[in-house]
Amino acid sequence: MENAIENNNVEVAPTNKGGAPVGNQNGKKGKLFYNQLRVALVQEDSRKLRMIAQKLVDAAEQGEPWAIKEVIDRVDGKAVQATEISGLDGGILETLNTINIVLKKPDGA
Repeated sequence: MENAIENNNVEVAPTNKGGAPVGNQNGKKGKLFYNQLRVALVQEDSRKLRMIAQKLVDAAEQGEPWAIKEVIDRVDGKAVQATEISGLDGGILETLNTINIVLKKPDGA
């Protein structure tokens, strides 16, 4: 292990499936608003949620571009963004594959 630094006294905290140390509660903090919003929306037999969805549909029917996009994204899923890779001036992309072979005699030969 030339040019390597060895340290045998490194302690690594145990982790859960998410990779955070055991006992780390940071992931739950982001869910506080989400959880309260869900509770508020499903009260009264989800009446509030239906009202919000209806307002979105009404805005889309009136031609609001943001509402149309939101409805399409929710129904069909977001469109996949196409990526095109080309060479200079839109031409064919040229690739160059190089293989370097180094021959070395064993020590003492």
